Amino acid sequence: MIKKAIFLVFALCIAAYCQGYRNPPAGIKTLMEAGVTPVTDDASACVLNPAGLVLIKQNQFDAGILCLFSETKYSGLTASSKKENDFALLGNLYFVMVPNNSDIRFGFGITSPYGQKTEWEKSFTENIWAYGVPYYGKMEFITFTPSIALPLNKNLSIGSGIDIHTSSLETKQSVPWSFITGTPDGIAVLKGDDISGSLRIGIHYHKEGHSVGFAWSSPFEMNYSGNFSMTNMPDPPPFSGIKNNVNSNLEIKFPEIYSLGYKWKGNKLSVQMGTEFVRYSCLKSMKVDAGPNSFLIPEMERDWKDVWTYSASLRYRINNKCDITAGIGFIESTVPDKTFDPLLPDADRFLYTIGTTIKIKSGLFSFFYMYNQFEKRNIQQGRFTDGIYKSSGSFVGCGYTAGI
Repeated sequence: MIKKAIFLVFALCIAAYCQGYRNPPAGIKTLMEAGVTPVTDDASACVLNPAGLVLIKQNQFDAGILCLFSETKYSGLTASSKKENDFALLGNLYFVMVPNNSDIRFGFGITSPYGQKTEWEKSFTENIWAYGVPYYGKMEFITFTPSIALPLNKNLSIGSGIDIHTSSLETKQSVPWSFITGTPDGIAVLKGDDISGSLRIGIHYHKEGHSVGFAWSSPFEMNYSGNFSMTNMPDPPPFSGIKNNVNSNLEIKFPEIYSLGYKWKGNKLSVQMGTEFVRYSCLKSMKVDAGPNSFLIPEMERDWKDVWTYSASLRYRINNKCDITAGIGFIESTVPDKTFDPLLPDADRFLYTIGTTIKIKSGLFSFFYMYNQFEKRNIQQGRFTDGIYKSSGSFVGCGYTAGI
């Protein structure tokens, strides 16, 4: 019984944040268009589709900031709770250099494609979820992307970029020493960080108001090296050889992504559509190497599935200084019921966006609002965490683009 109790606590602790939600696409213009835009023609192309950089005629700077508000409500057979309105800020920066007398374009982007933070009430995870769920999980992720593009002819271009990812994660979960040895409860903490890289390639075709773009991003892995620690460990420990602080390593696989988009641009009206295929099935399971404590941490089944994303948007130019954009998108959840985790309360969702871009003397200023309408998840897998999960989220963002 003691071994089973510790086995469960340590096993679920390392599953706390997995890949986390994939953050919204970087770039305010992209977000106004509901998210899938490999046909973008501004500085954010250095990340979304490097081939689109050839459409930029002068050095350009683009900066944006996104405010996120999210909430998840849980209703079970005996109790209910909610993950309070989490507030987070995401930023992105892009630079494009247009050399004199050259058709080549160089770009550089700083984005945060993955990672968020989730925190439940600690006492709720202990009393209702029987210590079986981490009460805190956080993944931080920053990506630096240098890119290059060149035209093949007047209508077709190609581009490529190298993504340099740096990330850290942390989870916290209560350990029920009081039930195992009669001593005060402790907290199990997993921390780690890593740097990795991946590749992106894009193709862009444009002619007489029509544009078609395709982009591919390679899969990659992060090996989060750090430490696994437990507070208030009894003396002597429940098992011989267990330590309260050991080095650890957790490998997480991130998906390969294919994006395809089309845009028609008229004098007043522009129409854009896009789709994306994300190969999350790369994440079959996870395993932590925690030295002498490894036998307490089983390999965790994730069995995530490949998913599709869709978007469509309309942009209307009111006059030479102002336009408005409205978009709708659909994001399919990658998490099946059998591996659903309260710290990753993912679900299918629709996106609704509206925004405006205003031309000012020094450049372009954009502002938008996005609402995420999540479908509720009714999880019935014979676990303490079974119940109904309802999530919602709102994004507010602004951006500035200027020639330099």
